[in-house]
Amino acid sequence: MAAPHTYAVECYSPAIDRESVLLSRDRVTTAAAELRERGHCVEYMGALLFPQDEMVFHLFRADGPEPVRAASLGAGMEFERVVESILVGIEALV
Repeated sequence: MAAPHTYAVECYSPAIDRESVLLSRDRVTTAAAELRERGHCVEYMGALLFPQDEMVFHLFRADGPEPVRAASLGAGMEFERVVESILVGIEALV
């Protein structure tokens, strides 16, 4: 299995707020745990919310984009794309 990488799931939603991001977090955490039980390497790390832009980036560690996509879809999240990302200067937060 490849070493985990970091991925961002880019989402846009009118009037998105902290509460809706927390609800998404709960659903995607459960979906990721189910995928791990089936042998996939995927972990939900948290989110960055930009309420004025109606945008949120959900962050994951995974061995590829497919488990991230599967967890996001399993959680019922609507998203634009899954992109590999690089943490710069915030490693202590994760």
